[in-house]
Amino acid sequence: MPFRDNIQQFDPETLRNMTQAFDAACDRLGADEKERAEVAVAIIQLASMGERNPGKLFALAIEALDVSDR
Repeated sequence: MPFRDNIQQFDPETLRNMTQAFDAACDRLGADEKERAEVAVAIIQLASMGERNPGKLFALAIEALDVSDR
């Protein structure tokens, strides 16, 4: 789980949503290890600001990384 260091910060449902968004974003990007770390950081930041919808987390993380045209 890419968010194991943040388990206490988020409830189980939020962690599931974050993981779903992370997996989808990494698949979409064909992410290497560096990009996977960047996706995780973006999703953690977005969830910390209150976003919980996995579709929005996915879209906003892609947008935050400015790679939506890949």
